[in-house]
This record gives sequence, structure tokens and C-alpha cells, in this order.
Amino acid sequence: MLTLYHYWSSVCSQKVRMCLAEKDLAWESRHVDIFAFENYEPAYTRLNPKAVVPTLDHDGNVLIESNIILEYLEDVFPDQVRLRPDDPFACSTMRLWIYNSEELAHWNVNVCSHNLRHAKRMDQRYTHDEQLAAAMKCPNPMIALRLKRRLAVGVSVEEEDEAYAKLDYLLDQMEQRLSHGPWLAGPMFTLADIAMAPMLNRIEVLARPEMIAATRRPGVADWWQRIRGRQGFQTAFSFKNPDSKDPVKR
Repeated sequence: MLTLYHYWSSVCSQKVRMCLAEKDLAWESRHVDIFAFENYEPAYTRLNPKAVVPTLDHDGNVLIESNIILEYLEDVFPDQVRLRPDDPFACSTMRLWIYNSEELAHWNVNVCSHNLRHAKRMDQRYTHDEQLAAAMKCPNPMIALRLKRRLAVGVSVEEEDEAYAKLDYLLDQMEQRLSHGPWLAGPMFTLADIAMAPMLNRIEVLARPEMIAATRRPGVADWWQRIRGRQGFQTAFSFKNPDSKDPVKR
């Protein structure tokens, strides 16, 4: 049995749901409301000491970190749609883009999302003191310190501009890579495309969606259109917030 602890609009949760959908694997949902700080509760941090989503429980084997989970699913279920190439160079290219999805995309998307989305959601739901109390409760110092710093000084225009510059750099690399084939690792759709899909989905709703426009980056725009047409994407991204009758847009 595969049990996924996830949040409906978390980019890291989305990539794992997309992998499960592409492989047509059955799984049981455990929704963790990260905006209610359920990921800081001891019952959850016993599974995931980093206090983040997602977490995958496979028959008692508990895995954390979305990119590790992607490769695990490919290792354990290789015959249910191959998502990793056999060629060593293509495989290394796939892993580079999985790495890029975290190192270059995830953090900078998070920075650009803060003022536009995250801070507004939290301020509508909690007072400053309640948010500070939640940050103090977080067992992961990397997250706790970031939350406290953002509560104190926010995210500056300079920080946003720097994050957008890094995303521009990443998208330039992506455009160049896609000039060599239809997918990020070459002719085959792989885990690399799954890892990057939620990042493009989020970039599209940030303040500078023109970064992925066909007039600016035709290769990226074409890739993104084909990604959105996949049943695996549509299944993974159709998951709505089960804890709300009026879910916030992605």
C-alpha cells in the first residue's frame, strides 16, 4: 500500500502525485494542511522530521523529499511506465534537471510567491503573534528561522528581483536544453519533466508569467503545453483542497 502525506497545492506534493498518476499507481491520501501547521505536529514529524510535505509510506517504509520519492517509485515500479532512460548520459541529464527543480526552481519560486500569495493567505488567517507562535513550534530550524525572519522583515523587492533573475537563468538553460529534444532528458518523457512541471505551473501564476511565453521562450512554451496535455498532469493537478469549500487557486 502506498500512502501519501501531502498538501493539495504544494509543488513538491504535485510532482509526486504526477509520478503516481503517470505510473497509474493506486495510493491512499493523507492530506496535511500546512497552512494549519499540521506538518509541525508530533504525529507528522515522527514520520518526517523536516516537517515538510510530501511523505510517502510504502508498506511501512517511510520516505521523505519529493525527488527521492520520484526515484524510489521508479526503482520499485519500473514496469508500470518507464520514467528513467537506460542511457547513462540521458539518465545523468535527467538527474541534473531533477536537481535543478530543487536548487534553482523551488527556492526562488518560494521567494517570488511570498508577497504575492503566502503572506496574504497567512495574514487573512492568523495574527502576527499566532504566526510567530507557529514558527516557534516548528522543529526544523531551517524553516523556523526563515519564517521568523519573514515575519520580521518580509521579502524585499531586491530579494524578489534576485529570485526572478535566477528563474530567468534557469529558464534560459531549459530553453537551450529543449533545443536538443522534446523532453528535458532527450526523446523520452522522464522524471525530470515531472520534477519541473509544478515549477512551471507556479511560475505561470507569478507576477512575471511572460517568462514562459512562446514569444520569449518557444521551446519552454511548447514543452509546457505538452505537459499540460498529459493525463498524468491533469490527474495530479486536479486534486482540490479537501479542507476548504473555496480552495485558493494554485
